[in-house]
Amino acid sequence: MTTTPLPPVWSTQRQPTRRGVLWLGLRCDVRCKFCYDELVSSREKAWMPVGEATAALDKFRHFYGNEFVDFMGGEPTLHPQALDIVAHAARIGLRPTVITHGMHLAALDRARAYVEAGIHDFLVSIHGIGDTVAEIHGRGRDNFARQMAALDNLNTLGVPFRFNVTMIRDNLTELEAIADLAGEKGARVVNFLTFNPYFEWTAQPEIEFQARHSDIAPYLARAIDRCTAHGVEANVRYMPPCQLPGREAHVYTGYQLPYDPHEWDYNSWYDAGHEGPPSPQWYGEASQRQQQRHHYVHVPACGGCALQPVCDGFQAQYVARWGGDEAVPYAGPPITDPTHFIQGQRKLSYQQADPAGDGTAEPAAAKTHVGTHLPVGDDGRAGVKRVRATAP
Repeated sequence: MTTTPLPPVWSTQRQPTRRGVLWLGLRCDVRCKFCYDELVSSREKAWMPVGEATAALDKFRHFYGNEFVDFMGGEPTLHPQALDIVAHAARIGLRPTVITHGMHLAALDRARAYVEAGIHDFLVSIHGIGDTVAEIHGRGRDNFARQMAALDNLNTLGVPFRFNVTMIRDNLTELEAIADLAGEKGARVVNFLTFNPYFEWTAQPEIEFQARHSDIAPYLARAIDRCTAHGVEANVRYMPPCQLPGREAHVYTGYQLPYDPHEWDYNSWYDAGHEGPPSPQWYGEASQRQQQRHHYVHVPACGGCALQPVCDGFQAQYVARWGGDEAVPYAGPPITDPTHFIQGQRKLSYQQADPAGDGTAEPAAAKTHVGTHLPVGDDGRAGVKRVRATAP
């Protein structure tokens, strides 16, 4: 099946996201040096069976009320039944996105198969330009050229795409070039992701490629401005807003993420069990839990900051390594609205997805489905359903 594209809408309205996320498995054919999953044993990386995936998608759509879903990996395009899973999401009215390095879409027929399955868009990991990509990936040949061929194929097929870039020492000087590439190729959004030492990285005090916020900021500020000049939405993930003065509208800590339509609904992400869209108060409490889950802390300077109630602060490993001298508190009374800055950003959104799908799923039965993810607290990697059987 194919899915009728949703017209893009630029808006400053901020509503809670209706996007779910499902990890299809942690297997990948590159070894990005910053990957959270590189230290996970291979037996933990098997693919999610298609039946479990479709059950989770039904729950996202009919219990949690999600309208979009991101498929995560590993590299989801390697899942042997990825197209079937994408097609099921599209069929029930859950617009599917695949988060991918993109290289397997360099084959036009493979890219076209996702169109026929009903893909909504792709989120492509572009972590550098030219040889930098190979250095970061650690595996593969002609990686950047294959990524560019994939983007050209998506343009040929009329499939929207966005960029993710994880900011590390290796690529800081290329952030502006990535912004220009987004404009040249027609990416709608660029997400600039701060490397966060989650999961297995937490115990490593000295991470060679990790960069300080103050080292990133000058390059990042110029890249944001380049995106704006190209008409590309630019977002910064998990960097305190005080690190980008004058560009705070682009900055999303865990408190702002629920109000980005391209980010994940804490309710379905953690299978929290609240039927339908929760209230803003619920999302505020969920943001606090996310802050604690990933070990963000406020440094002493944050104590006098007006933004403290709606800012994660700094990751604990980061503070242990570099301290908190970079923090610059905002003056004034406490700010409790997480959209205080981000409501000033024009963001890409879409008209509401069709609610019905094709009628093949039964909403009443969806309430009885098993949980979509591991319970919160299972080795800290909440949100990833690990399948311990042998992968096909």
